[in-house]
This record gives sequence, structure tokens and C-alpha cells, in this order.
Amino acid sequence: MKWAVLAVRVLVGLSFTVISGSYFLMPPREPSGLPENAVKFIGSMVATNYFDVVKVLELLGGLLLLSGRLTPLGLVILVPVTVNIALWDIFMLKLSAPPGGLILLALEAFVMWGYWPYFAPFFQPTAKHV
Repeated sequence: MKWAVLAVRVLVGLSFTVISGSYFLMPPREPSGLPENAVKFIGSMVATNYFDVVKVLELLGGLLLLSGRLTPLGLVILVPVTVNIALWDIFMLKLSAPPGGLILLALEAFVMWGYWPYFAPFFQPTAKHV
């Protein structure tokens, strides 16, 4: 099981590193074939530099997963980004394309399961103040 978690961790880290790295290395192209609302949404994120911040977070989280150093922190950074990607797939694309965000979310959940001792304290029903 350890090897499966390692393989999925590297796969998720590589996917985020390559996709976000290509955003910074190659000029973004105009979105085509997307619904009008999706194009407007992307336009507003690009115009406000919000998209740049998301891509930096993706790159940071992906590199942390790839390196194996601070993997739980990398997951904490990437899971909210991935939830937004999954919501994009559901609400903007109406699941007309392969649900990449949902697949990534499932893969991240698998990696979190492999690192469960680091995440278990978040699920304590009553947290004690230290």
C-alpha cells in the first residue's frame, strides 16, 4: 500500500507542477469551446490576477508533493484548489468534459488516507485549547 500512496502522490504532484508550470512558461491562450459564463469567469480571474495566485499555490503544492517534504502541507494547499476545480467541472462545464477535478480530489483523498496520522487531529469532535 505504501507504494500505491507514493505513486499517487507523485502523480498528483506531477500533474499540478506541470500544469501550473506551463502557465508561467507559455503564454496563456484564449479559452475556446467553453460556455459564455465560463469565459467571463476566467476573464475576471485573469484580470484581477487571482488566477496567478491560484497557479502559484498549485505549483507550490505540487512541488511539495513531488519532493515528499511537507507532504501534508502540500495537500492542505492543494485540496481547496482541487475542490474549486471540481466545482468548476460541475457548475461551469456541467460535467460535459471528463471530471478532472473530481478525479484529482479522489486521488488526493487517497494520499491523505496514506498520511492519516497527520490529518486525524482535524477530525477530533472536541478540540482542546492548548
